[in-house]
Amino acid sequence: MGALKPNSETLQNIERQFVELANDYHIYYFHEMMPTKLDNGWQFLVDEPSAAPVIRDVERAGIQQDHSHMCVFENRDTPGFTLVVDAIQRYAAEASEPIRRRWVIESDEKHRRLLAGISSGVETLSIKSPASQGSDAQSVGSNAATATMKTKELQLKNYYLVPGDHVKHFVGREAQLEEIAKCLAGQQPRVLVLHALGGQGKSQTVLEYYRRWRSHYRGVFWVNASSRALAIESYHRISRALSGQIQAHGENGEQVIETVRAELEGWHEPWLLIFDNYDTPDDYRDIRRFFPQGEHGHVIITSRRRDLGRLGTSIELCALNPKEGVNLLLRDYNPQEIDENLETAKEIVWRLGGLALAIDQAGAYIAHRRIPPSQLGDFLEIFETQRKKILSYTPSSVWEYGSTQNGREEDHNKAINAFTTWEISLKELIRIKPREKEAIIHFLRLSAYFNPDKIEESLFRNYWVNIQKSQEPSKKVPPKRTRWHQILKLNKKRKPRESGVHNTRTHWLYAMAVRSWHENDTEQEGPSCQTSGDQWDPDRFWDLLQILHNLSLVQSIEKNIEGASISLHPLVRDWLLHRDQSIDHKHYMDEAFAVTHSTAPDCEEDFLSLGINERVALLSHIDSCMLNDELLSEPQNRIGSRERTYETANISAVVYWLHGRYDPAEVLLRRITKNVDADIQYFTALSIVLMLQGEFEQVVELSYRCREYHEKALEERNPIRLDFDTRFSHALVQLGRYNEAEPIQRQTLQLKQEILGNAPRKTIESMTDLVYSLYRQDRNEEAETLAREALEICDTHLSEDDGVRRNIMQTLAMALQGQGQIDEAEKIQREVVQKEQHHLGMEHPDTLNAMHSLAFTLEITNKDEAEELHRYVMQTRKKVLRKGHPYTLRSMERLADLLRGGDKDEEADEIEREASDLKEAAQSRAH
Repeated sequence: MGALKPNSETLQNIERQFVELANDYHIYYFHEMMPTKLDNGWQFLVDEPSAAPVIRDVERAGIQQDHSHMCVFENRDTPGFTLVVDAIQRYAAEASEPIRRRWVIESDEKHRRLLAGISSGVETLSIKSPASQGSDAQSVGSNAATATMKTKELQLKNYYLVPGDHVKHFVGREAQLEEIAKCLAGQQPRVLVLHALGGQGKSQTVLEYYRRWRSHYRGVFWVNASSRALAIESYHRISRALSGQIQAHGENGEQVIETVRAELEGWHEPWLLIFDNYDTPDDYRDIRRFFPQGEHGHVIITSRRRDLGRLGTSIELCALNPKEGVNLLLRDYNPQEIDENLETAKEIVWRLGGLALAIDQAGAYIAHRRIPPSQLGDFLEIFETQRKKILSYTPSSVWEYGSTQNGREEDHNKAINAFTTWEISLKELIRIKPREKEAIIHFLRLSAYFNPDKIEESLFRNYWVNIQKSQEPSKKVPPKRTRWHQILKLNKKRKPRESGVHNTRTHWLYAMAVRSWHENDTEQEGPSCQTSGDQWDPDRFWDLLQILHNLSLVQSIEKNIEGASISLHPLVRDWLLHRDQSIDHKHYMDEAFAVTHSTAPDCEEDFLSLGINERVALLSHIDSCMLNDELLSEPQNRIGSRERTYETANISAVVYWLHGRYDPAEVLLRRITKNVDADIQYFTALSIVLMLQGEFEQVVELSYRCREYHEKALEERNPIRLDFDTRFSHALVQLGRYNEAEPIQRQTLQLKQEILGNAPRKTIESMTDLVYSLYRQDRNEEAETLAREALEICDTHLSEDDGVRRNIMQTLAMALQGQGQIDEAEKIQREVVQKEQHHLGMEHPDTLNAMHSLAFTLEITNKDEAEELHRYVMQTRKKVLRKGHPYTLRSMERLADLLRGGDKDEEADEIEREASDLKEAAQSRAH
């Protein structure tokens, strides 16, 4: 027995000798997961590190048996039987090719040595002709090259991009793991959907499958499938890993999907893609587009949704059975203690509804408080007390995370079990940090308003910096509700340390949010801090996250050069939002929007130049705030409905329309402009969004209404009036009212040149509108002259990639096309399309506009490409623009005209009928 003790010399010698051979063999370690009963108690005869040392590309798995029984299988249902048999069958099936390769290499090596021996004896034993010597040398080189090539084939690089948050003690799920392995067996592509209630352990089960089967795959890639944008972000990370590049290649979403697919489709070795948390399939139904084709890949999807069977084989992850639940709950106790308190432990598992996450949290709490097994009944009393308290103010809507809502008491108990467990963890947090409890609870609750998948330290750090800038040292002490600022300030005894890139600029979006906070702040509801000299302390922030993570109040924590980040389980987020109904959500909502907006850059052009990850992150947090605002706030208290939140709503609207999402932008701005006395800038913003929505008549109507209510603000030489007239005249052009529009455009351009001479972007915007108006009137030579004049100004004042420059290039190409200068027009349009795709993505409305113009020109030179482009633009506009949008109708009309005259008349008729129906429906809505 002494030879089997951990770190014994015998075991170390065996392991060292075995490791030397490991590179030449495919190895699978199995270790016992149950202790063996001996005279002196229960013991693991060979612990996991000794039985299954961690060696690269070596498989490891535990068998739910003790040392005496782990290799004895009474029948097919014995734990581990399927796992071991499958491994043997798989190894046998895979053995033929590696053996063949090794034989080839060994044969080549023997031949090379034979030839080398003959060559070395040439000088003394025999004389060969030069031709013969050359032939021998060529043969040697050829065989050596072949051997090298064969060796490289055996040394392919492996890729494992999987999160490192696998639970330390994974228990149970043996039947499901074996079912997963069985479903994915075979060479053809297999798709498996693992669905279950949130917190049931879907991700952990897949991580356990990965841990056991990792070496079977050349690459395993984890994809955050919570949204299409986050899935694309994951694909960017995969693309960088596969290419070996640290920085992204500047690919847009569609391009990076194709890049990853093409790479994996070229592999001859197995790969596995894991799409985690695909819980909102209605948001992106094209998930299959992410799947590579071929014969060597497997796809696993985890989701709460039950209706994804169309994607592949579906497996439901049910509640843990009593035995599995008890093993998870009491994983730190010995078998004898478990046996003595089994019934009480089963009752706890039942009270927790068999929910893996809740059981895991309860076990962590029991272990942390060192509750002895004999007092497990105390936990039940605590649980019961807290359950009744939470039931008194938890809304029924949160019961969707439980078993059912059929009115039975026992089912209602299960529906809130996770909430109760988190409340217990919070009590422990308060015990650990009693002086800071209010600040930490405030921080947690505030975090719940953001996108729970990844909440970055930079959100709070940038907010901190801007609060410091906006406060005077004499500002009074903030109310306790916002003291979370103080728990994260730098301890004066500690030296400041850099944590990523500190963005200390004055943010153009945030400045508006801060102003709305502190104007009329009689209730002290806004964020503030005690002094303007405090510094952000990244170490204290990380310490706080570790405490929250240890108590399972946050799902995961990460740390890199840019700072720390957390993720919240959706159930934790909902619990934080609903646990105290006395909280006024509008105060937290205002603060959440202010924190989110603090991450935005200084100006519009900088905002559009943000990397895809930064833009996706910012938009995801605003989306989350908007959703919570809709769910938690009364209509009169929502963002944009209260005067103090006008600027916050306007900021969010700007972010939305810059991303090409016009509907939420319009919703926010219409809330503000219900108040006719609201500042004219909001009506101007609304006119921009309405124009982008194709509601040109509404833009004209709004302009007339604003002239009535805001006569003073719209004086002729007021810059706001100039912006307003730019939108007004553009709408008139779109409606074909050129005679009305052109005088306004020329006057606006002249006034901008006089008043805003040092602001060329505004001037070029007006010039672009006038060029487009002239083009629509077939005055193309005049339009070309003006467009080239605008480009000269761009060359002096703007960068090559500025969006305003791309707009004037687009109108110049239109004017050239109208004059028959097709080649030059096409060249410009292709350049514009390429730049729009790079900066905005394939589906942004501005990119689609550029592609539509290019397709119109290609109708003359390349009808096949024009048809393909028109089809893409039409389909994508249907998806991203509202129904019946004028631009969508134009795409449909152009495609139908292009299809005429050949064998596609029926399709053209169908498109025209659909366009007519959409147009009629849009007109009905307008009236």
